[in-house]
Amino acid sequence: MKAQTKKTFRESVRLWLLQHSEINPYRFSLKRAYRVVTNQIRVLPDFVVIGSSKSGTTSLHHYIIQHPSIIAERNVHFFEYIHTDSIEWYRAHFPTKVYKNFKKIIRKEKLIVGEQTATYLFHPLIPKRIHDTLKTVKLIVVLRNPVDRAYSNYQHQVREGIEKQTFEEAIKSELKRIEIGKNEPEYKINNDDFNNHVIFSYLRHGIYEYFIKAWMEFFTKEQFLILSTYDLNNNQAQFLKQVFEFLNVPNRKVISLERKNVGEYKKLDKSTRKFLVDYYRPHNERLFKLLGKNFDWDK
Repeated sequence: MKAQTKKTFRESVRLWLLQHSEINPYRFSLKRAYRVVTNQIRVLPDFVVIGSSKSGTTSLHHYIIQHPSIIAERNVHFFEYIHTDSIEWYRAHFPTKVYKNFKKIIRKEKLIVGEQTATYLFHPLIPKRIHDTLKTVKLIVVLRNPVDRAYSNYQHQVREGIEKQTFEEAIKSELKRIEIGKNEPEYKINNDDFNNHVIFSYLRHGIYEYFIKAWMEFFTKEQFLILSTYDLNNNQAQFLKQVFEFLNVPNRKVISLERKNVGEYKKLDKSTRKFLVDYYRPHNERLFKLLGKNFDWDK
């Protein structure tokens, strides 16, 4: 009980320091302090890119911020581990209302504000948290073929020195954990933060239908734009046209289309790919039915 109280106190101090960066010696900067002090005159985001991780959201961010009417922040993570009822720290990330009005009145331009945190999609508590704060927000989701997403996530963990098993061993271990969770729920980790942890969730984070249904309990279908990584990589102009239309800003040619965070690794073994295509097929079919569109991933 004493240890638990100590942990709760540490968490409270950590959150308080994050929210009061103007006096936090480890995170202090004049710019951050100014933003926190002026948080009350700052806007909240019009849109959030909620996922999926390892699906091109970094490239998407790089593309859309080239539009003169869009300002967006990356990897804020407010609604995950540092979420509180107070949104002052969150507001501090975004432009002031004065600047937004300046764009509107003087420059005759819109200003659309957003953020991108690609792991929001997976956390079971975030749909409600965002809805409580941003009821009319627009949500953008980029979905990659789950087989490729799983393998990319694995390769990332290998590069980070976290994953030591082969990919085949890693997915076999995860399948065992999934089975144990179904048959012996007493062994399941009772921690909502664990669900969106990208480490060792290669397969689970590709079951998109499960996560998107949870979001659709709080937001209407009209608030979502769900697109594929394949189109992001192979038809950028049409992809971005859809994004800009969704955000209600004029279509604009993006000059720099360099892809970001592209890993290089050997091709996935054919038999492993076939196994995963078969594994995901029923999940993908439910997703396509939910979305009313087919991404042609079953190959």
